[in-house]
Amino acid sequence: MNHSLSETPYSALQHGLTLARLFLRAALICVASLGASTAHPQETWRAELGGFVDGLVTTGLDQDAVAGAVVVIVSSEEVVLSRGYRLSDARTGRLMTPEQDVIPLASITKVFTALAILQLVDTGRIALDDPITRYLPGLELNQRFGDITIVHLLSHAAGLEERYSGYFAAHSERDALSRIAQISAILPRQIRPAEEAITYSNASYVLLGEIVAQVSGQSFEDYVATSILRPVGIDAPHFMHEPSGTKTPSPFHVWDAGRYLAIDPSPFPAIHAPSGGLALTAEDMGRIMQMLLKQGAVDDATVLSPDTIADLQRPVWPNRAAFAGRTLGYWTDTWAGHTVYYHGGTHFGFHTNMVLIPTLDLAFFIAANGPSGSALMGLPRRALREVIAPQTRQPSARVACDADCLHVYTGRFITTRRNETGLDRLRVRNAHKIEIRPTDEGMLLVSGLGYSRLFQATGEGQFETPEGDMRLGFRRDTSGRLTGAHINGGIFSFDRLAFWQSAISLHSGLAAALTGSLLCLACAVAARRSKRRAMGMSLWLGLVWLGGVIGSVAILNSVLNGRDLPSQATAGMGLWTLTGLYAAAAITSTWAGIWLARPMGASSWVRGDRLLVLVALPLFAWALLAAWMWNLPTAALRW
Repeated sequence: MNHSLSETPYSALQHGLTLARLFLRAALICVASLGASTAHPQETWRAELGGFVDGLVTTGLDQDAVAGAVVVIVSSEEVVLSRGYRLSDARTGRLMTPEQDVIPLASITKVFTALAILQLVDTGRIALDDPITRYLPGLELNQRFGDITIVHLLSHAAGLEERYSGYFAAHSERDALSRIAQISAILPRQIRPAEEAITYSNASYVLLGEIVAQVSGQSFEDYVATSILRPVGIDAPHFMHEPSGTKTPSPFHVWDAGRYLAIDPSPFPAIHAPSGGLALTAEDMGRIMQMLLKQGAVDDATVLSPDTIADLQRPVWPNRAAFAGRTLGYWTDTWAGHTVYYHGGTHFGFHTNMVLIPTLDLAFFIAANGPSGSALMGLPRRALREVIAPQTRQPSARVACDADCLHVYTGRFITTRRNETGLDRLRVRNAHKIEIRPTDEGMLLVSGLGYSRLFQATGEGQFETPEGDMRLGFRRDTSGRLTGAHINGGIFSFDRLAFWQSAISLHSGLAAALTGSLLCLACAVAARRSKRRAMGMSLWLGLVWLGGVIGSVAILNSVLNGRDLPSQATAGMGLWTLTGLYAAAAITSTWAGIWLARPMGASSWVRGDRLLVLVALPLFAWALLAAWMWNLPTAALRW
């Protein structure tokens, strides 16, 4: 017992050293396992990614009835995945491949236009705050709200409306129009002050492309080819206005009567090349994305300066929530806790999408050769959130917003990407609209996005989905009146819907015109059956208005649905006839008003005739006002 007590200190020390060695070994094992666990997820998602992409793409092809697709995923140093899916050309049975299919990039071309502009900024040849007229002498654009600058064009904040009628009309050689004169002829109007809201604008990038040409002394196409594409190893880019050469753009497909029909893309006027005219293979896009991930470097050579690449990702107005989703070259958002930069395109029957995730050193390009391939464009987001980084963005803290608070934000809103002048005004009826209304749970329900989402208040005029993946904000004018809404920092921007932007206003005018004409004709028939002679005014008024309504509907149906409106160079006889019908209706109604003011006999049948015409005139006045507000009588004049 005493012996054992005398050995206790030594035994305790030995026991302590043993425990220390065990603890150190356990710590080393933990560190090693921690290092393995941090590397393991990357190995896991890379192993899972191919199967995930295959399943999602094939499902999307079936869902949207798309013939084929191509997907390329790269890091800065390697191609992670490069695959084609199904048909490239149903006529020959050729399959789609990343190496062979030349894909119209559509609006992804705008990224290359922005790169060209930012290169010129980086070399000091232009400045972002310069007015565009400095570089476009002779440009005819009424800047009614002040100077439009280069940064306004880059960020879709110049306040330009959308345009369809005549926008893609080709000018013949005999017209001898300069490039700037051609651009002036197709430019839409400025309908809001610059920096008021994001309004997606193809015309803005048409102007930017011409600035590149004027400053560089090269055509836009030559500048992009020599300064951006050739240094990356792309020697033969294709622009959609050029004759087909060694690289012929792939056809798109439509599903018809149980089979795919291959259709070659239509020619594209050269002036629109900067907004959507570039075509490359998916393999080429992989090289471009690797260059962007490597801050402008290719094979240890600098193609674009890091400053230019940084500017491409720089927020335009970082402190303004309505513009948080826009950089100088991309759209930006947060997916699964990572900042992403992206741009999509839809044209020539193709859907395309490019996504860069610099924090993960990853980039995606996907293209579908069908006009209904929108479901496939969500692949990068789903791959990131479900396979690569399966986590959700942390939602912001919720703040109180009672029923009165929520009521302020309710209503219907219409996209800022619309037309307000000319015949294109009719397209406002079908423009993208959303409805916002409160719920019993103290949130806002937004519908009209193709789905409905709930948003909870996170600040004054700021809302977010409970999952934290979408943000809703509102815009006010200088007097504090709520004028619009924006989702994810202006990626989608809306104005509060006014009465004259709703279809009911146009339909009410049509109903008033028909009712008034039928009243007049009924009056004329009654006078005829009573064998009275004073039936002329009501008869003529009714006939003119009934003929005008029928003729107007027929003309508009022919113009809007029977011809390719964007490719028409002139308004045509139909729209001039429409203006004539409006004038005839206005003159006849004025004549009827003068007739009513004249003193006449007091016989009962005369009083009845005058009474019905008097009832019809306000209806005709409303119809004339509705037609004027929808620009129908001035459609030919504003072509």
